[in-house]
Amino acid sequence: MFVLFEEAGKYLGGRVLSEAEASAQVELDTGKRVKVKGANIVLRFEKPSPAELIAEARTLAAAMDLDLAWEFAAEGEFGFADLAADYFSDKPSLAQQAAALFALFEAPHYFRRAGKGRFKKAPAEIVQQALAAIEKKKVIQAQIVEWAGQLAEGVCPPPIREQLYKILFKPDKNAPEYKAVVDAARATQRPPLDLLERAGAIDSPYQFHWRRFLFENFPKGTGFPALAAPAIADDLPVATGVEAFSIDDSQTTEIDDALSVQGLGSGTVTVGIHIAAPALALTPGSAIDNVARARMSTVYMPGYKITMLPDEVVNTYTLLEGADRPAVSLYARFDEATLELQGTETKLERVPIVANLRHDQLDAVVTQPWLEDASVTSDNTPEAAANLRAPLSFLFRLAKQLKAQREVVRGKPENFNRPDYNFRLVGNDGNEPTGN
Repeated sequence: MFVLFEEAGKYLGGRVLSEAEASAQVELDTGKRVKVKGANIVLRFEKPSPAELIAEARTLAAAMDLDLAWEFAAEGEFGFADLAADYFSDKPSLAQQAAALFALFEAPHYFRRAGKGRFKKAPAEIVQQALAAIEKKKVIQAQIVEWAGQLAEGVCPPPIREQLYKILFKPDKNAPEYKAVVDAARATQRPPLDLLERAGAIDSPYQFHWRRFLFENFPKGTGFPALAAPAIADDLPVATGVEAFSIDDSQTTEIDDALSVQGLGSGTVTVGIHIAAPALALTPGSAIDNVARARMSTVYMPGYKITMLPDEVVNTYTLLEGADRPAVSLYARFDEATLELQGTETKLERVPIVANLRHDQLDAVVTQPWLEDASVTSDNTPEAAANLRAPLSFLFRLAKQLKAQREVVRGKPENFNRPDYNFRLVGNDGNEPTGN
């Protein structure tokens, strides 16, 4: 005797060697012997062989119209033999019964299992939803095949180009774009990056690395929400007699520190160090604070930068010349002759900024001889630097004195003989001009 039974979600057939009350010893066509629970046996037959029965049933099942089978099926719970009788004939053959079983078992969107060999019709709306999902899956699979073919031929479909960085560096392995790249890479035996480059997805090495940086560090883009810079609530006093100036390169827009010198020629010179104080207006948890916390820093690079805060906010608090700007000021008093520190004082105030000096425009003018000897002149000295020559000269003298004091503590001279390189690119599209 032969039996058809379910084992681990599959239907198998074999010859019965022995049978007990609740189980049977069955030999498969492979010669393997298995113990089968009686409840798992769905058909018993003498002929044909299990292999022949299963083959014929598979062929019949593949030809069954599932929509029609669903219509024929009883409304309540039913067995596969019942459906075979309704679908094929009043007295279905073994192969037809097995075919009905296979069709029912492999169409969960039409029929739900209610036990061994027993099923129930799925509701009509569920069937429609399932069929729509299956059709959608077929369309997506066809799209994957089409895209993979284009990639293999050296053409990159636009949707894959748009998802390039996500596919390479943070893939959604269920996305059709990713699956198309994987299939094409396997078919061509090329690494995905090589495949995509060959297909023209990477048109510029510069842009590839730049966009990858943005993808990894600014996945939501570098733009800002609409933010308004709040005014400083405190009525800060304006620093009396202070004419502060900053020293930065020409690309600096976030000017956050400045210097001032008062009292030259009086015997006591006061040096002011002024730090921009936007924290006087920004509160923890505010919209601007949240943006700043998310970014943590301005990103600097040659020829470009991504600021921590929008320009409108930065310009409200940066130490731009021509205005009184809020700052934390540290004043240090020095003996003008000996440069001995006599005392310090800290204040919150508004500091008049008279100049924003740009050192890259002054390197050839503000030299050591120019700072140390008042008789040295230059026709190219900008007016702002010329007006600040005395404060700059004092600060240079003070800097040398402080350096000498540090060297005493260190026990050896500080080494400043290494070249200082500055790189500056024109533009940010990878097409900057080249020259000698």
